[in-house]
Amino acid sequence: MKNKKNIIFILLASFLISGFVSSYFEITKNLEIFNNIYREINTYYVDPVDPGELMHSTIDTMLKRLDPYTKYIPESEIEDFRFQTTGDYGGIGATIRKVDTHVVIYEPYKGFPADKAGLVMGDKLLEIDDQELINSSTENVSDLLKGTPGTSVNVKVMRNNGEIKIAQITREKIHVSSVPYAGFLDQNIGYVKLNRFTKNCTQEVEEAIQKLEAQEKLKSIILDLRSNPGVLLNESIKLTNLFIPQNETVVTTNGKNTEWKKDYKTKLLPKYENLPIIVLVNGASASASEIVAGAIQDLDRGVIIGNKTYGKGLVQQSRKLSYNSRLKVTVAKYYTPSGRCIQDASKTKKYNSYLESGNSVDSLRNKFFTKKKRIVYDGGGIDPDIKIEPKEYPDILIGLIRDNHIFKFGNTVVNNLPQYNSVNNFSLTDEIYQEFINYLNSNEFEFASYSDDIIEMLESSLSELEKEGFKLDKINENINKLKADVKSQKKEDLNVHEEIIKNHLSANLITRSFYQAGKIEYSLKDDPYILEALSILNNEKEYNEILTPSTISFKK
Repeated sequence: MKNKKNIIFILLASFLISGFVSSYFEITKNLEIFNNIYREINTYYVDPVDPGELMHSTIDTMLKRLDPYTKYIPESEIEDFRFQTTGDYGGIGATIRKVDTHVVIYEPYKGFPADKAGLVMGDKLLEIDDQELINSSTENVSDLLKGTPGTSVNVKVMRNNGEIKIAQITREKIHVSSVPYAGFLDQNIGYVKLNRFTKNCTQEVEEAIQKLEAQEKLKSIILDLRSNPGVLLNESIKLTNLFIPQNETVVTTNGKNTEWKKDYKTKLLPKYENLPIIVLVNGASASASEIVAGAIQDLDRGVIIGNKTYGKGLVQQSRKLSYNSRLKVTVAKYYTPSGRCIQDASKTKKYNSYLESGNSVDSLRNKFFTKKKRIVYDGGGIDPDIKIEPKEYPDILIGLIRDNHIFKFGNTVVNNLPQYNSVNNFSLTDEIYQEFINYLNSNEFEFASYSDDIIEMLESSLSELEKEGFKLDKINENINKLKADVKSQKKEDLNVHEEIIKNHLSANLITRSFYQAGKIEYSLKDDPYILEALSILNNEKEYNEILTPSTISFKK
């Protein structure tokens, strides 16, 4: 018996060793071939070759064979990567954007160096430390503005009225809070907006809730994870722990290496175990946002409202490489408490097949059950308990935003507006809207629409017929008339879509006085997601029925 065990052990060891040797040989062989090709191209290729750029593009091509999330991060992009995970960087504290030929201050952060130096939305950056910036990219300007906290940067800007302003700004460590706004909505219902799962974001959420509790009794909470792309896995677990009991599984991961085969459980007693909660999500809520929403849903802890989430059920880990570079690599799939993986296979079908579940992209999703036996599904994001149809934005609004007309108009009128004490007192008058229409007319604003695409296809088809000798004069006359009708209809769109255009104009103008927090507060007023959440939280019976298996429904 002992000899048999030894033989089995030797055979098994031989099999494993042979597999390892075979794999190692393939790796070594291909690395040697690659090294030879790289050397030969660098030596003999007819034109000069940039070795760094060539290698970078080779790495990117290789990683694209895996999945959309595995990425090489060179040293030049490390600071941006750190900002994504921590929310911290050294700089002046403002977002910038390219508008026409200039990079402009798009939004200064309240209380940070750019704001304290008096820079405002719309200021055109002319020089940084005596370096002219005409036609510079936002990347180049960003690099010049960032730097070690405590160092100074000299900035020359031009206001919309032509005034030149020069400011010496001392850089600081900028921490962009993951919670840009929190407040009460009505009847003791609190609201917290979480932009990203960065380091210590759970603490920021908890502090925001504590501030609300200090103002008045908190009856329930709305946690807004819309357009939150996630980031840190451990923060999603900590955040969920604020609302669910100790020692509950939040998420399970499964990867090739043993270290990624584990259950992540809540470690602490929850701070808000019995507080009714609604989580808002949309199609851009991903990764850590889906972990939180999935756990809250699977454990029947709260109601999910919105649209189906993005469907990113993969975990990445940052690995250190030489020369201060990093590799962000997919190491595991994750599973919600019910056992479902919400990875949307359609987003990875062109990549490595291991990312797909056992089903094809078009097959039925698998059924799972929450703690109370409600039905949920895998393979395509988190389906909300209450579905809100997403807004469809008209072509004219897309054109206004794309061409920066709302932003540029705001620059021209902001100094002529009355001073408001609060966001709630703000109103956009009909006179201001008429000024906006006049501004668009003077700038000969045009925008593309679906009608333009149809007319273009018609004209293309007719030109082919004309080449064949067909007489199309009458048809061309009708097309010209159609063009005139479409142009007239486009002008009318400023009246047809006045309300939604006014909302975006108002948000831009409010940001100039009340910063990002004010913009968020204003947007909640007529938000259909918020209105639905308030309706449910103000009706205890409906809230409980949604979490009961026999009555789950999807509202539209």
